[in-house]
Amino acid sequence: MKALFIVLLVLALPAQAQMYKCVDARGKIQYTDKPLEGCKETEIKGSPPISGELRPPPQDLPKEDADLRRRLMENEQAAAKERAERVALAQRCARLRSDLQLYTAGGRIATTNAQGEREYMDDATRERRIAALRDQLRLCP
Repeated sequence: MKALFIVLLVLALPAQAQMYKCVDARGKIQYTDKPLEGCKETEIKGSPPISGELRPPPQDLPKEDADLRRRLMENEQAAAKERAERVALAQRCARLRSDLQLYTAGGRIATTNAQGEREYMDDATRERRIAALRDQLRLCP
């Protein structure tokens, strides 16, 4: 077992690559595995950043922290608004389905007028209302 570990370790050593830090005339830093022309080369140990560019840390941390908090608050507000809209849509769709079931059940539909008298809906008005309900239900999930 130890012999296998030693063999793997010896085979892995040549796989480690030489890395160079290249600073061009404008001061831009790049990392590469081979020297580039026109750059000041510095051999480095370890691995460079994934992007290949070294950036200084931000200097205005309180402002960035405030921006982050503002964005998080905006995201939370947007998510709450979206949830409220989904709930409102679900309630509206439930009401439309209930109305459609009432109109298609086959019984007579009656309403009460301003004088307190009962008025029955005629078949043409009922069919128009059913068609309007089905049209509105197309927007429901």
